[in-house]
Amino acid sequence: MGEAETLKPDSGKPAAVAPKSVPPALEARGWVLGALGWAIPGLGHLLQKKYDRAAVFFVCVVSLGLLGLAMGAKLYAPPFDRSQGFFVLLLHVLGFVGDLGTGALFVGARMMGLGQFYMDRALGDYGTVFFLCAGMLNLLTALDAYDIAVGKKG
Repeated sequence: MGEAETLKPDSGKPAAVAPKSVPPALEARGWVLGALGWAIPGLGHLLQKKYDRAAVFFVCVVSLGLLGLAMGAKLYAPPFDRSQGFFVLLLHVLGFVGDLGTGALFVGARMMGLGQFYMDRALGDYGTVFFLCAGMLNLLTALDAYDIAVGKKG
């Protein structure tokens, strides 16, 4: 049984218990640390003195992103081409969200002009996937920093 369940004394069946509420100050701190962890991979953990996690997350996200860029990743960014239909537009928007997940790495790569053209060879496709994976991993690490900050995780 989970943390939010207890047994009713007379029936032996689980009864729903309201989840613990998080104080507003702790919630705000969690949002700030999560946002900092998104902007710079591992920063949210570093500020919470989780040095090992911060180092691992930073190295993994930045390595994936840089490898992707080195392979010729295409970075998705607005404006999106609507001429190919709704489904392709949706895929490009989702790709943009994934790329944006890398935070400062995405902004820096776009400012340097990297990833603006599609390479029609397999290596470019692998690079695109590597960069998207870096973004998804960074979003998960930002969520982890938030969970630690609000006390849901140790």
